[in-house]
Formats: sequence, C-alpha cells, structure tokens
Amino acid sequence: MPTKAAAKNFKNMGKSCVKIKPVTGSSEKHNTREIEPKYLIPSEVENIHIVDSKIEDVRKEIEKKYFETVGQKMQAKATPIREAVILLPDNDNDKNLENLLSLNDELKERYGISAFQVHIHNDEGHIDDNGKAKYNYHAHVVYNWTDPSTGKSLKLGKQEMSEIQTLTAEHLQMQRGEKGSKSLSLNHHQYRGYLKIKDELVREFKIELTEKKDREIRAKIIEDERQNKDIGRNSRGISR
Repeated sequence: MPTKAAAKNFKNMGKSCVKIKPVTGSSEKHNTREIEPKYLIPSEVENIHIVDSKIEDVRKEIEKKYFETVGQKMQAKATPIREAVILLPDNDNDKNLENLLSLNDELKERYGISAFQVHIHNDEGHIDDNGKAKYNYHAHVVYNWTDPSTGKSLKLGKQEMSEIQTLTAEHLQMQRGEKGSKSLSLNHHQYRGYLKIKDELVREFKIELTEKKDREIRAKIIEDERQNKDIGRNSRGISR
C-alpha cells in the first residue's frame, strides 16, 4: 500500500483506469509482442514481460479441476481467465512493476484471483503534428479468475469490482475515477483518436481539457464507434 506521504501527491497524479475483460485468442501474442501492432512508436524505455505460465496451459489446468469437481466439461464460452488493462502514470518501470505486484498480492488475498502474467507496454501512442510522441503507458495483467479448489469462476459483484478500482488507484498512487460514473475507458484505437482530438484543441484553440470536456470527447468516440459497427451490421444483412 502507498505511504501517507505518497497519498498526499494523489491529487497531482492522473486518474486511474482499469478495464477487466475475458482474454481472447490473440491476447497473449499482443501482450508479449509476438505479433506487433502497427501503431507502435519508438519507446524511451523497454517493455516488461513477466510470464509465469502460458494462457493455454492455465486454461487446461482449470478445465481439469472443473471436470474433477463438477463431472462435466467446462463450456467453451466460459471465461475463467481474464485480463486487466491498467493505465499507468508514467514509464517508471521499477516503480510501476512494484506497485502492480503489490496490487496483485492484495487482489489474491481479498478475492482469490491469481495473476500469472504481467506486461507493461511503453511503446503505444501516437506522434503529434509537431513530431512529439504522446505515449499511452499501460499494463496488461492476466488472472486466473477461478476458485483453485473447484475450477469454477469466481463471482465478483459490483461492490467488489468497485473496490478493485479503488485498490488499483491506491497502489498506483493515482486519483480514483468517480464512483458510480459510466465507464469511458477506451481501447487502443479509441485512445489514439482521443489523443489526436486533445492535441488539436490545445494547438488550434489553446483549450486545455476540463474534466467535463474530457468525458464528452470520450463518450463521443465510444458512441461514434458503436454507431459505425451498427451501420456495418445493417449493411451486411442476414442473407448468406
């Protein structure tokens, strides 16, 4: 946990953001950079990769335990492994890794979720019109989201998920996002668009983003992408 002295500096730090979702078939290759995204930019410091086990191997162990406990195979659509995408305050690898490992320890103690991969990415973002790199420092933490004695997925409700948001902010020494607010966290593609809009406002209109304006931009980016997806579905129709 952060010290009292560190806690006093929270107001000067950015707001924390953690988005937890089931892993996908491409998660590990993206996280380890086995497959490099096209939007990487030259980084000032190296990425960090800690892999205790591969996702495929952990899934097999979970399925084995589940079968032994329940007597039937785990459904293919089950999500026993999840990853948290966590915004980082800077590119201080030593500090960020220490804080992430401390967070993982507390999450395991409180809720039983067990981290087996940690990836810190310092090479994503975009280059603005002045040639300056704007980085999106973040981490991907992969968790075994099951009861180790049964293989069944852990059931965490809204209260527990809210607590995880709070713990993440505390361990990373950042401000916590507003409780009860609608999630406006962005994926990689959306975040790059957000940075470009932010740069344009500052450059052309000399406008610094207020918290309200920041949320408006994020909400519009998310809504525009949702509408584009809906248009794509409708244009395809349902015929084969």
